[in-house]
Amino acid sequence: MNTAPAGEPVAIGGRLDPATLLGAYRHGAFPMPAGSPAEVEANHFLYEDAVAAGTTVLLDSPLPDPYALTWWSPDPRPVIPYGWLAKPRTLMQKLRNRFPWTTTANESFGQVLAECRRDRTPEWLTDELCECMTELHKLGWAHSVEVWEGDELVGGAVGVGIGRVFAMETCFHRRTDASKVALLDLEHRLAGTGVTLLDVEWDSKPSQRLGAGPMPRNEFLAILGRSSDPVPVAGGVAEARRLGFLRRPEVAP
Repeated sequence: MNTAPAGEPVAIGGRLDPATLLGAYRHGAFPMPAGSPAEVEANHFLYEDAVAAGTTVLLDSPLPDPYALTWWSPDPRPVIPYGWLAKPRTLMQKLRNRFPWTTTANESFGQVLAECRRDRTPEWLTDELCECMTELHKLGWAHSVEVWEGDELVGGAVGVGIGRVFAMETCFHRRTDASKVALLDLEHRLAGTGVTLLDVEWDSKPSQRLGAGPMPRNEFLAILGRSSDPVPVAGGVAEARRLGFLRRPEVAP
């Protein structure tokens, strides 16, 4: 299932429920539900040849059209070694001297997920996927971090942790740099958990600016497969200011 060429999903169809979603994460795959009929038609146009060639698996599905759900495992995989999330000097200075923010973890998972979903196009965070993520949160697999300005939620991030890998699924900001602070806070709260990779899933200019680089899929899957335990995220209220003193490890990965 993880042999599809770059630019093609590894599978199409199946079902979207918490058990299937968790199983996919454990095998390095993640879902992209279509948010509209036009996206379903686009998936037919783009991937029917891959299904016919056998490079993309067509799964049995209860969906009216299996092309409404695609599963991805990019090769190479964009990842950030733990500790190497970008820490720009200007952001570190703002954290130390300006931002009056606090952070929490797993205090407002549903609110963070809703904010990440708002105004997004295409709408890959569908109702079904949000319900699955919420259930994985209840079971201890999915986590959120929140950035607060007083009582107002101004930034946050959501992800799923399995063994040595934490998948950073999505984030949002209502203040400049608040999503970056959420990701820094997440990395800091993962200290001591055994996580060695932050998975950003999709390669893009923003992910590269965060510090992501390519890792061959087989290497990524080998690291992912070393443990399938849930990753705990340290809770509690903390000052965002503490993140301004973080440094990269001295030894390059």
